[in-house]
Amino acid sequence: MSTADGEVALVTGAAGAIGSEICRALRAAGIRVALADVDEAALERTVADLGPGDDLASFAADLADDRQTAELPDRVRDHFGGLDILVNNAGVREVLPLLDLTPGQWRRTLDIDLVAPFTLARAAIPGMIAQGGGKIVNIASMAGLAAFRDRAAYSSAKAGLIMLTKVIAVECGDQGIRCNAVAPGVVETPMTSSFFGSADLTASIRANTPMRRWCGPAEIAEPVVFLCGPQARFVNGTVIPVDGGWTAGYCGAQLSPRPKES
Repeated sequence: MSTADGEVALVTGAAGAIGSEICRALRAAGIRVALADVDEAALERTVADLGPGDDLASFAADLADDRQTAELPDRVRDHFGGLDILVNNAGVREVLPLLDLTPGQWRRTLDIDLVAPFTLARAAIPGMIAQGGGKIVNIASMAGLAAFRDRAAYSSAKAGLIMLTKVIAVECGDQGIRCNAVAPGVVETPMTSSFFGSADLTASIRANTPMRRWCGPAEIAEPVVFLCGPQARFVNGTVIPVDGGWTAGYCGAQLSPRPKES
């Protein structure tokens, strides 16, 4: 898929399974990539795995820190000379019943999953406008499209991120900014490893997904590249679910007994 060669993308959470695949796919499309992550050692391993080249640069940053977050776009511009694409991929979550979730856990989830994308967009957009436009892709979740038990903070943050996506599109579209979101379903990553150790959970995932499987990280990266490319030049403010059809129905629908014929 062709994109504008030489454009610069900032990808947060770049050392994770999904983030690293997004970086790999963007680079393959001719885009220079700035990888950002809080885990500096993991970041170095990811850069080494992607292979050498002056089209990659790494930036350690804690997105729970407003100052570090707000400075990140300028650090990327100082290194590459510009910033065309922002991919807000970094995320955390707590899997806890609502009544067990503490205010501190709630705030930390929203800080990383919602406040940081807002702060990054706010810092990146003026420079994008000054250079004639830019693209933002927010990695949301199907948990932002449908309520999931034990994910009060995560679902709330991702639902907020989806609405932030739409607000940016509405406010900044006339200044050359396109903002869209990708909403993954269950993706096999270290964050979801607990799912795949349970036969009951894997059976439930298959039963609730019309395609009867889960997603790989590369299947999230591909629509991100599409949204950053010229084929999506009139796509703005949309959310692409990449969940195998899960949210086309409702959670648990495929597990419910079918009604008996009368």
